[in-house]
Amino acid sequence: MSFWTYMLHCRGGLFYVGHTDDLERRIGEHQSGLIAGFTADHLPVELVWSESFQTRDDAKAAEHKIKGWSQPKKLALIRGDWERISELAKNKDGGWPTAAFGPTSSAQTGLGESISSNTVRPEPVEGLSFSLQPHPETPPLAARAITARIKLTQHWLTLRWRIEGSGALVVPPLAGKGRADGLWQATCFELFLKTPDSETYAELNLSPSERWAAYDFDTYRAGMGPRHMPRDPVCTMRLCKDLAIFDAAVPLAGLPPLPWSCGLSAVIEEEGDRKSYWALAHAPGKPDFHAPTCFAATLPAPQRA
Repeated sequence: MSFWTYMLHCRGGLFYVGHTDDLERRIGEHQSGLIAGFTADHLPVELVWSESFQTRDDAKAAEHKIKGWSQPKKLALIRGDWERISELAKNKDGGWPTAAFGPTSSAQTGLGESISSNTVRPEPVEGLSFSLQPHPETPPLAARAITARIKLTQHWLTLRWRIEGSGALVVPPLAGKGRADGLWQATCFELFLKTPDSETYAELNLSPSERWAAYDFDTYRAGMGPRHMPRDPVCTMRLCKDLAIFDAAVPLAGLPPLPWSCGLSAVIEEEGDRKSYWALAHAPGKPDFHAPTCFAATLPAPQRA
């Protein structure tokens, strides 16, 4: 029987750490608000990291340790960035139980022991969430915060944009699935992908109208052409009084091979024809999601030792 330690990303950019002997059931209970307390008060929640242990005591020990870790160290764990974890462990962040996995080469992690080179690296994380920033020249009207999540499954890339302060949001009407240009002129969510050290990149525009677009570029804003997609991406918008969630699923077969440098961005139209432009990072000058600065996230290829 396996026991699991897990970490959830919760509303407001907060993390929750717990342990269980049935990961799928427990995460479902958290996401449904069935577990009273912190996660029920900070929905929606998403699984961003998990690891199995042979005993409940080891899982509980891992939970206790991670709860004491700083935010940067938790983020490094989600990314599988063991070099950064080692750096942070030299401070006062605490360690890891004996049974835990570690880097793929022998290294001191601040755990009081070395991790052998035949250990297995963690599987690709369940999802990574990032905060987007509005361009300083285009402040929003009511939108207060936007987070974007990216997650890999076997055949799909799933994405979620979460908008806090959606009271003035203007959403394009449903138009049905299909390719369309000019989606960026209204509320639209965008993904840029490139292979590190390559000049070529792909752009995806995903609209609450269910329309989408995909393009290839040979280099910065040059050599533009349509990118073939084996099937339509799926786009879904959910609106509450002060919260909007946009979900999209894109077939992996239509995307460049991993690893990726990623740009996650959003055009937000609000009442009064007010538009703000949100990205992981912004280059100097006017809003430009194609700028290399915007490719600020990295998603590695799955790998084992």
